[in-house]
Amino acid sequence: MDKNQKRWGWGLIGPGRFAREFATELTAIERVRPVAIGSRTLERAREFADDFGFERAHGSYQELINDEEVEIVYIAVPHPFHREVAEMALRAGKAVLCEKPLTCTARESQSLCAFAKDRGVFLMEAMKTGFLPAIRQAAEWIQSGAIGEPKILKADFGFPGSTDPSGRLMNPDLAGGCILDVGIYPLYLSQLLFGRAERIQASGSLTATGVEDTAVINLRHAGGPCSALTASFQTTESMDATILGTEGQITIPTFHAAKQATLTVPGQPPTVFKDPAPGMVTDEIHAVMDALDHRLLECPGHPHDDSIALAELMDEVLRQIHHPPA
Repeated sequence: MDKNQKRWGWGLIGPGRFAREFATELTAIERVRPVAIGSRTLERAREFADDFGFERAHGSYQELINDEEVEIVYIAVPHPFHREVAEMALRAGKAVLCEKPLTCTARESQSLCAFAKDRGVFLMEAMKTGFLPAIRQAAEWIQSGAIGEPKILKADFGFPGSTDPSGRLMNPDLAGGCILDVGIYPLYLSQLLFGRAERIQASGSLTATGVEDTAVINLRHAGGPCSALTASFQTTESMDATILGTEGQITIPTFHAAKQATLTVPGQPPTVFKDPAPGMVTDEIHAVMDALDHRLLECPGHPHDDSIALAELMDEVLRQIHHPPA
């Protein structure tokens, strides 16, 4: 760590599976001070704090937010509670990194971003994919013309998920459904690599609880490239992406957590980029702290406008799936 770099105090709210994965990488970063864990039960917070070496535990979200040594709050509660908890932290002047999706609707995301700006406090949606070196390399290949004119992006995020009607995936009260849970990843990748969508066509199937379990989405972007995207928690696992151009293609296995990208141009040996670093969120965590070092209110790698545009895209996809034309 550069001796001139600040060591930031982090607090985590919602000590579930995602937070455990996040904390594994967070606590390995030298300039991170793991200050506190906040949970609705003190016992659960203490167990998490002991497992990952946090200094203390709090038995409520507000207690963690009131902790003077917590400077950055990472929020990993269920989707419907993101806005409420983020506003609590922002109101207290804490920088916020909130798990994706930032909120459940574009209107809520717009409101939350405005709330953060009004208070002059940093806010970012935790969209790790765009910070991964393999994804950045794929974007650089596209921008440099390595595959000629980009024409098609194909990306899937499917897996065999739980069918428990009260579980997170199936329960509408917990903002269940495949779009907010995993469809956000291919939608984000298409927006990152091809820009905003000009035309959106989506269809899918609904479960008995009324949430979508499968979706097929076709997008047309400015300048002509198209995206063919799928999302499901009712299929075998498929999480790869391919970008096809007029002169070559890029393949990205397990793109949402990419560790490799391959450029293939006819007549040339493939160019393989491999990220030797372990983990998925370390680059995202560094981006948050770098932005705060420079007293920014948004992260240049994933600013508010990108989160809002992504939320608007998901709103429209959900509208078409749940209210298809007759």
